[in-house]
Amino acid sequence: MPTVHFWLLAPAVAVCLGFVIYPLVRTVYLSFTNLGAAGDAEAVGLDNYVEMLHDAAFWNSLRVTAIFIVVSISVELVLAWALALLLQGTVSRMSQTLRVVFAIPMMLCPVVIGISWRALLNPQFGWLNAIFGTQNMDWVGDPSKALWVFILVDVWHWTPFMFMLISAGLLGIPEEVREAARLDGAGALRIFRHITLPLLLPVTLVAILLRALDATKTFDLPYTLTGGGPGTSTQTIAIYLYRNAFAEFDQGYASAVAITVTVALSVFALLYLGFVRRVEKRLT
Repeated sequence: MPTVHFWLLAPAVAVCLGFVIYPLVRTVYLSFTNLGAAGDAEAVGLDNYVEMLHDAAFWNSLRVTAIFIVVSISVELVLAWALALLLQGTVSRMSQTLRVVFAIPMMLCPVVIGISWRALLNPQFGWLNAIFGTQNMDWVGDPSKALWVFILVDVWHWTPFMFMLISAGLLGIPEEVREAARLDGAGALRIFRHITLPLLLPVTLVAILLRALDATKTFDLPYTLTGGGPGTSTQTIAIYLYRNAFAEFDQGYASAVAITVTVALSVFALLYLGFVRRVEKRLT
């Protein structure tokens, strides 16, 4: 019987080894080499990691990524909570239609979103300048505006994801709990503070983690919207990796950056999940 189980699991194990384990091991190996366009890889020890720590462009990409993650997720969370509470408890045809409409941006391909918004923001023929009367305003060509435009587009794209998670959590709260609180004289604010928010806090924390991990590797949207520019104003860590690996062909250095980011995200996820478990224990 155990032999049968082994052969049933063998295809999944093979796929895991081929598409997850091997690339990870290969990347770790390359991070200690100077593999470049010539294809020759020589061991260089920790030189790539030392170079990374002294690279101003690396730290700038981390700064851009951190600003993008904190601001975009904060705005998405507030909007998602507001929309979920607005439609809470309503089962009318209009509310169901609105839920579908809110989910449409999340279904679109990020490349299509980036190209479409770049056209909308075009300084010569973009609709946004025509609507607001801001003639020849270069939204994605100005370093002081490009990052915030990128965040705005990401908020439009991923707020539905947060909304769906929080809305599902709200639907999971028994109506009897709220009704009992109302009978005890609790108003809407007290019900939200003492019932809704505590019960949905674990769901909210997990939603934040999922979005943070996904936002860290965001590449297609900023690449098609701004190209990582102007300059390096919207160069996320994913675009920085791409440029080092496939534009400058410094794959050894890019592998070192990738491993560093992967380890940092893994540690952050473990610590964050530990925090979520402690929160859940306090609530139970």
